[in-house]
Amino acid sequence: MGPRCCQIDFAIQPKGASLAETLDIWHEKAAGKAVIDYGFHIAVTDLTDAVLAEVPAIVAGGVPSIKCFMAYKGALMVDDGTLLRLLQTARESGGLVMVHAENGDAIDVLTRQLLAAGKTAPKFHGVSRPPVVEAEATGRAIDLARLAGSPLYVVHVTCAEALSRIQEAQARGEPVMAETCTHYLVLDETALASPGFAGAKYVCSPPLRDRSNQAALWAGLRTGALRVVSSDHCSFNLAGQKELGKDNFALIPNGLAGIEERVMLLYSEGVRAGRLDLNRFVDVVSTAPACIFGLYPAKGTIAVGSDADIVVFDPNRERTFSARHQHQRLDHNAFEGIAVRGAPSVVLSRGRVIVRDNVFVGDIGAGRFLKRSRFGSAVA
Repeated sequence: MGPRCCQIDFAIQPKGASLAETLDIWHEKAAGKAVIDYGFHIAVTDLTDAVLAEVPAIVAGGVPSIKCFMAYKGALMVDDGTLLRLLQTARESGGLVMVHAENGDAIDVLTRQLLAAGKTAPKFHGVSRPPVVEAEATGRAIDLARLAGSPLYVVHVTCAEALSRIQEAQARGEPVMAETCTHYLVLDETALASPGFAGAKYVCSPPLRDRSNQAALWAGLRTGALRVVSSDHCSFNLAGQKELGKDNFALIPNGLAGIEERVMLLYSEGVRAGRLDLNRFVDVVSTAPACIFGLYPAKGTIAVGSDADIVVFDPNRERTFSARHQHQRLDHNAFEGIAVRGAPSVVLSRGRVIVRDNVFVGDIGAGRFLKRSRFGSAVA
């Protein structure tokens, strides 16, 4: 699961759709287009009894991870009863529930108050979602998972307050796992206050935090409290998309692009900066996610019988990130101007070279769907 070797995308359930219909939509999106192997997380937004009854079959069919949003009230957000029922069903069927942990009700109140006071600029996105709303939701999700007797995976942890709730659960022996993302390790909330409307480029949820939180996140990666560094790639152009919230930060599409920069940033800012050793770097970008999400040993290791997804990494290759030279089709780069040392020179997918010297040389449509195993069945 190295850079550009494999990805797991979020298949988000449209209102009224079944989970099977949702996966059909995502399979159609990928058909004939994927250049690397891929899988899906199923994101449940509209839980009915019929949808809940689908979960065991979805898990058995190779999609064992189920995402719930505790934020985005009126759109993607699920209530505590929905989350509890999914945790119970996942426990019984071998699934793993992933939570976007923010208190959506509190965010809704704070957002309305800020807008009523005329505070509409991108920087107020962060004000509407302070660390406490992430920490509270993280603790609540952990408590519901304990009630259900279920494992839990907390996505994109941003702050020391939320991480402390996770560490407390882990100290009690509870099966709680968590990740952070590259942007929370290298960017901070000052980006949201960029001149004019430029701060909109950095609007994501949970938001970028005060830089003081970064030391806690790096420490969490070193100790294993945070198991994975993901990209949580969700890209929107500033022109025509992010601009929808020009006069209202709540209307800015949430998300940052980061799949292209993830491994290079983590190596440069982690290994080279002395924050992570090389073994932990490989674990958090490759082995751990492969194990947690049912891909190991086909992915996440170089071994006889594995898929030969290999990244030849040059630790001395230098790169400066810019929108001008990126491969993603986007009108900006969140990491613009950041220089790193250490980058892939060759990338192989299932033994076939797909990237050489920063140029794609693979085949469109060569990527295949990955039927993943139940949670807990893949252990390194």
